[in-house]
Amino acid sequence: MPKEKFTDINILDEDGVEHNIRVIKPTNKLNSEAQRIGAKVWTDCIQDGVMTKQELKQLMKDKGIWGEAHDKRQREIEDSLVSLERRLYINKRKKMKLSEAKQIAYDMKRKRIELRDHIAERIALESNTAESLADNAKFDFLVANCTLFQNGQKVYKTIEDYQNGADDIVAFTAAAALAEMLYSLDASFERGLPENKFLVAAGLVNEDLDLVNKEGELVDLDGKVINERGWYQDEDGNRVDKNGNPMTDQGTYIPQVSYIDDETGEEIVVSLDDEQEGEDTPEEETTEENNDTES
Repeated sequence: MPKEKFTDINILDEDGVEHNIRVIKPTNKLNSEAQRIGAKVWTDCIQDGVMTKQELKQLMKDKGIWGEAHDKRQREIEDSLVSLERRLYINKRKKMKLSEAKQIAYDMKRKRIELRDHIAERIALESNTAESLADNAKFDFLVANCTLFQNGQKVYKTIEDYQNGADDIVAFTAAAALAEMLYSLDASFERGLPENKFLVAAGLVNEDLDLVNKEGELVDLDGKVINERGWYQDEDGNRVDKNGNPMTDQGTYIPQVSYIDDETGEEIVVSLDDEQEGEDTPEEETTEENNDTES
């Protein structure tokens, strides 16, 4: 099946304004120009002393940041994932209890989180190499030139115009659409992971692939009920930690201890800051293992 030449997208921004854009597949001419831009950025990086990936690899090894032991651990985690998948789908008994299969799928999720965390530092460092910066420059050029209004006019007049607004929803959506088009990124990649295929078929996740129990409530990997923000709650709906200790909506513990001054014997009262009440709470992971579905 031939790849699409373009994709039309309707976007509603946070102000309620609708944006209709078309992301086109780059022509050979645009790809050639992007290659030249990437090559120039790579050359400039080398002249400025920016490391290549090979140089970074050696530096990480010398500094103990990433060496053979780290590579070995990565291979072990990847092998564990393969072994768990085999157990989930190939079994001599031909039949398996749902609870056992669910546990294997949950273990696969844990392993993917472990793999993500294990390679995170290396990936972060590699993003600043000459090769990565050159690739970013090529991609920015293509997004800026392949994002059009549906009347055919370009959304971004220059690369700088796109880069200055790269964090807004239009630019982000256009970049994601072009990446999917160029690199065959499957928008349903998470759904296609072997553990998620099983969990979907077994009705153990919702439409967003969040883990749920038989009642349809959101749960963590240990089956504990959480709300839509990933928080644990008590019977009255108040936020608690995994062990039931009360917390504020900002994620700090509510004092459960009386503090007595050693010299005066007076009680020291630790009160919550009332000004924090109602403040926007930053997104944070509040469970040791949440509903992330990592690749």
